[in-house]
Amino acid sequence: MTNVRPRGHANTPATAPTSAKVPEGGSRLRGKRVAFAGRLLSCDRNEARRLVAGAGGQVCRASSADFLVVGVGATARSNKTARTLDEAQFLSLLGAGARTLTVPDREALRDLVASTHAARLYPRVTWARRQRLARHGLLQPVALSNGVGYGFRDLRVLREVDEMLAAGLTLAQAINRLLPRAGGQLELRFPMAAVKPRPKRVDLTMDKETADAWFDVGFCADRDRSGFPAAIAAYKRALEIDPIHVPSLINLGNVYYEMGEFEQAREVYTRGTSADGDNPRTHFNLGNACDETGDLLGAMRAYRRAIVLWPGYADAHFNLALVAEKLGSWGMALQHWQKFLELEPGSEWAAVARSHLEDARKKGSPTPRRPS
Repeated sequence: MTNVRPRGHANTPATAPTSAKVPEGGSRLRGKRVAFAGRLLSCDRNEARRLVAGAGGQVCRASSADFLVVGVGATARSNKTARTLDEAQFLSLLGAGARTLTVPDREALRDLVASTHAARLYPRVTWARRQRLARHGLLQPVALSNGVGYGFRDLRVLREVDEMLAAGLTLAQAINRLLPRAGGQLELRFPMAAVKPRPKRVDLTMDKETADAWFDVGFCADRDRSGFPAAIAAYKRALEIDPIHVPSLINLGNVYYEMGEFEQAREVYTRGTSADGDNPRTHFNLGNACDETGDLLGAMRAYRRAIVLWPGYADAHFNLALVAEKLGSWGMALQHWQKFLELEPGSEWAAVARSHLEDARKKGSPTPRRPS
């Protein structure tokens, strides 16, 4: 069962380590030093400073902080004297001071992704397209003081729309496929074979000596396996022109992965993570390639990084749990099976995850083992 994989490549803890529950009341910040890392969803840094000052605290560097608030895209830094808080705990600590912020549900902040991060994950679904999807009721963005956030259900919709746009469908066609079907349910998972892409128009007069132009050639060629050789040549030409052209690095890695050339895929994905270290999907792809080549520690590091960048990345939790099982780290496996089931309780992979979760509970008992 440990060879199960949820959904292939994508086109430690899930959130910052938490301490004991912080009781309500701004007095807990009085006289305290607070540092911030990453992006907050509920407010910007200036507003956060104002709130801390209003509660009698002081904003400082992480090295001298009493509290370190870790937001999206940040990793908790080593500081023995500071208590690490996620954003929801920080708002709870503020107490009455947080009431000025637009935060519908503090706990839901842990699973929200900022609009700018969603744009990086699904670049084809532009802001205007996201607004149109929201007008049709397919997205339910959460209005926050520091912009807009998307929940896990919205991210699934964005992923499907991004894939359909990549296959050549128009946004209107994508919307028609996602509108409520029988029983009022959204059909968010469907065979991509049913998507018939429109032929992509290529401007043959464009300057082919640009990375973007050669990327377009490769993108048109890699629709099926017969076009993989041409796609590889085009992506390589793009990378000769621009060695850190991230779209070409990602797609070239994807082509190698589909061909079973996992070592080459890992090499290209590694270059992609160096060029675009803030994209969780690139780290996820690297984790898959490392797993396929037997580099389990490399896979673990890559999946962990993907989860730090996107705590609600369910597929990364699933795959990290599998790698933890292979390494015999049953406590870690248990943690990430549980997180996956929290994020996707109705997923087609939920039954598999529950089965593995039971195994992890049994094997993770404190009974001593003989060294192998």
